Amino acid sequence: MVRTRMKTIQYVLILTFFLGFESHAEFKSITKKKFLDTNLKILEKRFDQIDTNKDQKIDVKENKAWRKKVLKARQERTKKLKKKSQELAKKIDANNDGKITKKELEDYKKKLKTKK
Repeated sequence: MVRTRMKTIQYVLILTFFLGFESHAEFKSITKKKFLDTNLKILEKRFDQIDTNKDQKIDVKENKAWRKKVLKARQERTKKLKKKSQELAKKIDANNDGKITKKELEDYKKKLKTKK
Protein backbone atom coordinates (compact mmCIF):
# COMPACT_ATOMS: atom_id res chain seq x y z
CA MET A 1 0.00 0.00 0.00
CA VAL A 2 2.82 2.40 0.85
CA ARG A 3 4.57 1.52 -2.41
CA THR A 4 1.36 2.21 -4.36
CA ARG A 5 0.91 5.54 -2.60
CA MET A 6 4.51 6.49 -3.31
CA LYS A 7 4.14 5.51 -6.98
CA THR A 8 0.99 7.64 -7.23
CA ILE A 9 2.67 10.62 -5.62
CA GLN A 10 5.74 10.16 -7.80
CA TYR A 11 3.56 9.95 -10.90
CA VAL A 12 1.66 13.13 -10.03
CA LEU A 13 4.88 14.99 -9.28
CA ILE A 14 6.33 13.93 -12.61
CA LEU A 15 3.20 15.02 -14.48
CA THR A 16 3.12 18.31 -12.57
CA PHE A 17 6.77 18.94 -13.40
CA PHE A 18 6.34 18.17 -17.09
CA LEU A 19 3.17 20.21 -17.42
CA GLY A 20 4.95 23.16 -15.87
CA PHE A 21 2.58 23.90 -13.00
CA GLU A 22 4.15 25.89 -10.22
CA SER A 23 2.62 25.31 -6.83
CA HIS A 24 2.49 28.36 -4.59
CA ALA A 25 3.53 30.60 -7.48
CA GLU A 26 1.93 33.58 -5.73
CA PHE A 27 4.14 33.17 -2.62
CA LYS A 28 6.76 35.90 -2.36
CA SER A 29 8.02 36.15 1.22
CA ILE A 30 6.85 36.13 4.83
CA THR A 31 8.16 37.81 7.95
CA LYS A 32 9.14 35.78 10.99
CA LYS A 33 6.35 37.40 13.03
CA LYS A 34 3.71 36.62 10.41
CA PHE A 35 5.00 33.05 10.08
CA LEU A 36 4.91 32.47 13.84
CA ASP A 37 1.52 34.16 14.30
CA THR A 38 -0.05 32.13 11.51
CA ASN A 39 1.39 28.82 12.66
CA LEU A 40 0.51 29.44 16.30
CA LYS A 41 -3.13 29.95 15.30
CA ILE A 42 -3.02 26.74 13.28
CA LEU A 43 -1.50 24.80 16.19
CA GLU A 44 -4.08 26.16 18.64
CA LYS A 45 -6.90 25.17 16.30
CA ARG A 46 -5.38 21.72 15.81
CA PHE A 47 -5.01 21.24 19.57
CA ASP A 48 -8.68 22.15 20.06
CA GLN A 49 -9.67 19.63 17.38
CA ILE A 50 -7.72 16.84 19.07
CA ASP A 51 -8.79 17.74 22.63
CA THR A 52 -12.35 16.46 22.21
CA ASN A 53 -13.24 16.50 25.93
CA LYS A 54 -11.93 20.10 26.24
CA ASP A 55 -9.84 19.47 29.38
CA GLN A 56 -6.85 21.32 27.84
CA LYS A 57 -4.90 18.05 27.65
CA ILE A 58 -4.48 15.49 24.90
CA ASP A 59 -4.72 11.98 26.30
CA VAL A 60 -3.86 8.67 24.65
CA LYS A 61 -7.46 8.03 23.56
CA GLU A 62 -7.76 11.44 21.88
CA ASN A 63 -4.37 11.05 20.23
CA LYS A 64 -5.27 7.62 18.82
CA ALA A 65 -8.62 8.90 17.56
CA TRP A 66 -6.92 11.87 15.88
CA ARG A 67 -4.28 9.70 14.23
CA LYS A 68 -6.99 7.35 12.95
CA LYS A 69 -8.93 10.32 11.53
CA VAL A 70 -5.81 11.73 9.84
CA LEU A 71 -4.87 8.35 8.38
CA LYS A 72 -8.37 7.89 6.95
CA ALA A 73 -8.29 11.38 5.41
CA ARG A 74 -4.87 10.71 3.85
CA GLN A 75 -6.08 7.43 2.38
CA GLU A 76 -9.12 9.18 0.86
CA ARG A 77 -6.92 11.95 -0.57
CA THR A 78 -4.55 9.37 -2.00
CA LYS A 79 -7.45 7.58 -3.72
CA LYS A 80 -8.71 10.86 -5.19
CA LEU A 81 -5.21 11.86 -6.27
CA LYS A 82 -4.64 8.50 -7.92
CA LYS A 83 -7.96 8.76 -9.77
CA LYS A 84 -7.20 12.30 -10.95
CA SER A 85 -3.69 11.37 -12.07
CA GLN A 86 -5.05 8.38 -14.00
CA GLU A 87 -7.66 10.61 -15.66
CA LEU A 88 -4.97 13.12 -16.57
CA ALA A 89 -2.74 10.39 -17.96
CA LYS A 90 -5.64 9.17 -20.15
CA LYS A 91 -6.12 12.69 -21.49
CA ILE A 92 -2.43 13.01 -22.33
CA ASP A 93 -2.08 9.50 -23.81
CA ALA A 94 -3.50 10.39 -27.25
CA ASN A 95 -3.03 6.95 -28.83
CA ASN A 96 -4.27 5.07 -25.73
CA ASP A 97 -1.27 2.73 -25.55
CA GLY A 98 -0.86 3.19 -21.80
CA LYS A 99 2.35 5.17 -22.22
CA ILE A 100 2.97 8.90 -22.39
CA THR A 101 5.50 10.01 -24.96
CA LYS A 102 7.29 13.33 -24.98
CA LYS A 103 5.30 14.33 -28.09
CA GLU A 104 1.98 13.49 -26.41
CA LEU A 105 3.00 15.57 -23.42
CA GLU A 106 4.06 18.51 -25.59
CA ASP A 107 0.82 18.29 -27.61
CA TYR A 108 -1.21 18.27 -24.41
CA LYS A 109 0.64 21.32 -23.09
CA LYS A 110 -0.04 23.15 -26.38
CA LYS A 111 -3.70 22.17 -26.16
CA LEU A 112 -3.89 23.63 -22.64
CA LYS A 113 -2.26 26.88 -23.74
CA THR A 114 -4.71 27.36 -26.62
CA LYS A 115 -7.67 26.92 -24.24
CA LYS A 116 -6.54 29.92 -22.14
